[in-house]
Amino acid sequence: MDKATKMVAIFLVTVGSLSLISNSVWKPFMKKESLKISDAQLQDVVNQINEMAPIFLDDITKLNRVQLEGRTIVYEYILDHDESEGILAFDPLEEAQLNEYCNSNENSYFSKVGVAVTSNYVTSDGEKLHSFTMQPSDCVGS
Repeated sequence: MDKATKMVAIFLVTVGSLSLISNSVWKPFMKKESLKISDAQLQDVVNQINEMAPIFLDDITKLNRVQLEGRTIVYEYILDHDESEGILAFDPLEEAQLNEYCNSNENSYFSKVGVAVTSNYVTSDGEKLHSFTMQPSDCVGS
């Protein structure tokens, strides 16, 4: 699989997995009249996601674990990437995840309730490849 194909696959699976996880875990909180979530409820959501982890998203990407740091949900993705295939381009992934975070029916709930999301990408031996954080203030009109 070439670099471009691999990045598209990572993007589709990552965004798809966030939608799937969000839809199943966040649905009880997504009532239109309630745009609040307590710290305890937020921790419960993180615990529920961790019950599903690790989740293999594709042949090179695994959602390893999720943790809560204040009101930021931190996702750790492990990429089994052969560096000889070139450097991974994370800019398109960031842009797509920000759009999902701000505008999708399921994932925009994060931004609406004041929850930031960090995505950390590491190698299988723990070496940091990339990290980015999305905050409610990153969304247009927030």
